[in-house]
Amino acid sequence: MARKRGSSHTTLTETADQVVRVLEKQSGIKMIAPGIIDAKRNGLRFITAVYTSAGFELIISGTGVQKVAVHLVKPDNAPTFIANIKKHKSLRLFSWNERDKKPGGVSA
Repeated sequence: MARKRGSSHTTLTETADQVVRVLEKQSGIKMIAPGIIDAKRNGLRFITAVYTSAGFELIISGTGVQKVAVHLVKPDNAPTFIANIKKHKSLRLFSWNERDKKPGGVSA
């Protein structure tokens, strides 16, 4: 069975926890790796999906800003995967944005 969580950062913000609970129920995920928390946010709920070569990274803002990397079994299916989780009942109220990660670490 694939790992569902990374090992170094396992603390989640309240908003990120809600998103990760939805992700853990999905098939096709190799690993979910929560990143560090930046507490500079006002509570508005936004999710930005950044497509990477391993799957995608979600930048989740709400009670804080947290990045959550999601590695997929088939990384080419990331846009379809994002389209499906956007429709999930508990994530419909979030504002969503999507972008590609450019080579060299520069995002557009």
